[in-house]
Amino acid sequence: MTIDWDEKKALLQEPNIAKVTQLCDELMEKKPGSVVPYIDPVHDEDECRIVSLQVSPGKGTESGFVSHYNDDEAARRATQIYELAELDPRYVMPWNAYPWVRDPDMPSALNVQEKTDGLRPFRQFLKINSRVSAIIAHGTDASTFLTLFEKTYHQSLKNSGIKIYKATALGGRAFAVSETKQEELLAKNVDVYKDAMQRAGIQHL
Repeated sequence: MTIDWDEKKALLQEPNIAKVTQLCDELMEKKPGSVVPYIDPVHDEDECRIVSLQVSPGKGTESGFVSHYNDDEAARRATQIYELAELDPRYVMPWNAYPWVRDPDMPSALNVQEKTDGLRPFRQFLKINSRVSAIIAHGTDASTFLTLFEKTYHQSLKNSGIKIYKATALGGRAFAVSETKQEELLAKNVDVYKDAMQRAGIQHL
């Protein structure tokens, strides 16, 4: 499937994604010279019930977007999950704990400063997507980021009616295992999404 990224860029100001696009622009302005990939406009800030929280923008975001249509293994797995869970992408939205593109030479784990830098943007992101009822944290770093988020803002996401799910990262070392094990991990991820969908009352495609 060939994706026309220019076509997607033309949709970034549409009402379903405009506020998230604005947030990405503001984050780039705050760190001059930095890049925050835009969220693919297939997602919908009014319909979003599930946040798919990754750690930081991966290689595939060279497209300029955080998108399950990107050309990297994590994106391909996200596509598989959406298909197997029969999840319409407008009910879910991806975000990164550290939304800026990182230097590829840095260690893959986020440092404390990076996690701290990502807190306020995530809070703004949740305000835009006000109907979220589940956050799926992919990878340990995403989980610890959420713990820090709750501690910083003295806010229990649970009290806001948001359930946190812990899942494996969709790329890298998490899937550097045998094919059988990979299939098991994928199936577990699908189950997590199905549970989050059921909780949010999302109909299967």
